[in-house]
Amino acid sequence: MTSIPAERPTRRRYPLWLIIATAAASLATVAVPYLLFGLTEEGYKLAARYTVRVSFPLFLLTYMARPLAQLWRRDETRWLLRNRRYLGLSFALAHTVHLAALTAFFVFTPATPAMATVIGGGLGYALMFAMAATSNDASVRALGRNWNRLHTAGMHYLWFIFAFSYYGRLSGGRGEGAAGDLMEVGLAGFTLSMAALALRLAAAWHRRRKRAA
Repeated sequence: MTSIPAERPTRRRYPLWLIIATAAASLATVAVPYLLFGLTEEGYKLAARYTVRVSFPLFLLTYMARPLAQLWRRDETRWLLRNRRYLGLSFALAHTVHLAALTAFFVFTPATPAMATVIGGGLGYALMFAMAATSNDASVRALGRNWNRLHTAGMHYLWFIFAFSYYGRLSGGRGEGAAGDLMEVGLAGFTLSMAALALRLAAAWHRRRKRAA
């Protein structure tokens, strides 16, 4: 079986339905809490909580696209790999909406974010915006190897932020965790994060074994 070649810059049209669905889902997770609870602390909290549930699945698909295509060569996994750039841009769009909802929560409620959260999360957003800004063929050509370094470091750092955040929600016992979210959601998010990492490690081991053979 031949290995899947590295992604090359190609001109492809953005799948319009993907950005429409991402924008609609992200805006709905903001609008519905505000409509139900108004511009109250509960409304702000739920908007911040639910917007990330749009961006996280998009991040996982982006993070797992290449290893899935390497381990299982199917039409679905090939589609994910071909559209990995656009999945990443859709994630950036959804996570920007989450940032806006989270900012509103901290601005209009008495809650105050920890400094470690501001620094760690801020670096994650800086990397995400840098990756989104360079997700084009011109940047690939201009940056060369540094493009791969930026996107590899950014993807793994964002994975860490998600995994660490969901793990932190497990410390609240049953019901709501330390971050004010359901412990079950934290468990699901952390489990999916670790499964995605395991998939990438399995794909790396598979590549090494094929090279050795």
